[in-house]
Amino acid sequence: MGSAVLRADHVREDAPPWLLEDTMSEQLIDLDAIEEVRHEIGRWAPDVRAAFRLAHAVRTRQAEDVAVNGLAETRVDYVLLGAGFDTFAWRHPAAAHFRVHEIDHPMTQDWKRRSLRDHGLGELTNVRFDAVDLASIPLERVETPNVATWSCLGVTMYLEPLVTEEILRTIARKGAGTTLVVNFVVADVELDDLSRAVQTTAADVVSRAGEPMRARFARGECVDLLEGAHFAQFSLLDAAALKERYFPRRADLRLPDSTLICIARV
Repeated sequence: MGSAVLRADHVREDAPPWLLEDTMSEQLIDLDAIEEVRHEIGRWAPDVRAAFRLAHAVRTRQAEDVAVNGLAETRVDYVLLGAGFDTFAWRHPAAAHFRVHEIDHPMTQDWKRRSLRDHGLGELTNVRFDAVDLASIPLERVETPNVATWSCLGVTMYLEPLVTEEILRTIARKGAGTTLVVNFVVADVELDDLSRAVQTTAADVVSRAGEPMRARFARGECVDLLEGAHFAQFSLLDAAALKERYFPRRADLRLPDSTLICIARV
C-alpha cells in the first residue's frame, strides 16, 4: 500500500514531466488504509518523502520500459513477482499486447483481487493471478512462461539470500531472451546520508508492520548473485545511472542510492 501511495504522490507532489503516471494504484486502497499510510508518510522528513516517491516511480518505469521494448522481440509475457498493487495491465497504453502474470503472497493477492472488484476495474482476460509465498514455495514449482520479461521489485529484501539465489537461478534457466528487472537494498556501508536515511526509515516501517528486511547486498554481492545464476549478461543501475537515463536535467529530483536496479538477460 505504501508503494501504491508513493507512486501516486509522484504525480501529486513532483513537478511534471513525471517519470510515471500511476494514480490508479492508490484508488485500489480503501480510505481508512490510505489515511493510515499517509499518517506514516507524514512522519518522514521532507527529503526522505521526496526520495521515496521518486524511487518507487523510477523502478516501476524502468521495468515497464524493459517490458515494452521486449515487444520488438515478440516477448509478450510480463511476469510480476511480488505484484502488489501494480496497475500496469489496467493503465499502460501497451498493456493489451501482453499476457501479464501476477505472482504474490496469497493474502496480498486476495486483497488486490477484491479491491479490483470493489472498485469496478475487474479482472482482465490477459492477466493471470498466481498466489504463491516465495519464502516457502520454490519458484520452479510455479507455472511460468519460457520466455518473458520479469519484474521483481521490492521483493529480494524480504527474502533470505538463499531464496533469492534460487529465484534468480530459476529465471536464468528460462529460454533465451528472457529478461529480468530486479532491485536489491544496498549495504549500509555504501550509502550517502540521504540514502541511509531512506533505508533506515524503510527498515523501521516494515519492521513495525511485521515484515522486516532480511537481506542487504553490496554491489559486488549483486554481481556474484547474477553471475552465479548464470545470466548471459547484466547491467547494474545506481542512482546516477538512472538519473542520467530518465531525468538528467532535473535539479529538483534527487534519487537515493538505497537500492540498486539490475537488468539481467538470459
